[in-house]
Amino acid sequence: MKNVLKLAVIALTFTALSGCTGSTYNKEKDCSADYLLVPALSIPTMIGACDP
Repeated sequence: MKNVLKLAVIALTFTALSGCTGSTYNKEKDCSADYLLVPALSIPTMIGACDP
């Protein structure tokens, strides 16, 4: 029973994280920033890597 519970928690965590990831692009579509949960918290966005 413990193993089933652990597997369910891992599957739920993986599903939640994979559903909350993505990429954002600038207007010219030549730069993208990947994020995990919120686009504003991605490192490229924080340092301004894709700013025109």
